[in-house]
Amino acid sequence: MAAFKNFDGEIERISGLLAAMRAALGPVSSLLAETVRDLSLPDEEKPAAQAERLTAEIPERQAIEAAMARLVADLAAEIGICAREFDDRELPTRFETLIGYVSGAARHRHQQARWRSPVPLNRLAELLRRADLLAGLMRQERDFLIGQRKESEGDLVTLIDHRPEIIEKLRGDNGAAMTGLDVVGRTEPAIKVFQDFVAGLNARVGACNILLHKLTTDTENLLILYRMVADASGHGDAGLKPELFPHLKPEVERFSSGLLTLHGLDRRRQRADQAFAERFPPEAAEEAADRGTAGFRLPTVFGFKFVRSQ
Repeated sequence: MAAFKNFDGEIERISGLLAAMRAALGPVSSLLAETVRDLSLPDEEKPAAQAERLTAEIPERQAIEAAMARLVADLAAEIGICAREFDDRELPTRFETLIGYVSGAARHRHQQARWRSPVPLNRLAELLRRADLLAGLMRQERDFLIGQRKESEGDLVTLIDHRPEIIEKLRGDNGAAMTGLDVVGRTEPAIKVFQDFVAGLNARVGACNILLHKLTTDTENLLILYRMVADASGHGDAGLKPELFPHLKPEVERFSSGLLTLHGLDRRRQRADQAFAERFPPEAAEEAADRGTAGFRLPTVFGFKFVRSQ
């Protein structure tokens, strides 16, 4: 499996890159706001420079989104592996098989100790911690982008609505020498830069939504699996509290209240996985390969699917 390698360090690295890219949105956003405020187009060089910069940073943005997608895919693959291991918990390990040749009772005692071990539960708690960090990172980015999109979309609509006034200003500034073709050649490239800017914000918000949808359904899988492992091992909730996971608080609260059930989960997971695979095909393929199966399934308990509803 593609193991998590320095997860916290990767979160910190991505967070720094996202912060830098958010700051880089400032110049074009300010240029759009100034254009709307003055109802006057900036010098031609300014929109052209912003268009060049926005185009140049597309690969960097895509690389950051891919890095976040890899973390989401790795988390999902790890959850799938934990579920499969839990489903196979009654199969004796190689060591337990060897013990069984000597003493069946000793093998049984070793199995009982393994089933009561807190290690699997601790492993799931660590995955929850990572999911919470990842959710916080992506929600912060999405919230910023939504705010920026709302502001810039409003400015763009105003700019387009007042295009006739801007054209009149251009004709007045340049006199009769400026033809209709000249006006179009002056206004449309600038407006296109701002339209592309807003479209880019939309695309980035869409990527965040896909990643968060996938992460949320995977987290629901993780919480249900946590409940199953906790019940089977006799450790209860093992101190799993909503306040420990501020970015997953709604999901953990439903878990703690016994309201997180399997009802509708398969359908939500299928939709999230499909959208993720369409937007991030390499990362989705890597998740499937790491997990070693084509699809996720929760384990069974004593031969029956686990359904908890209260």
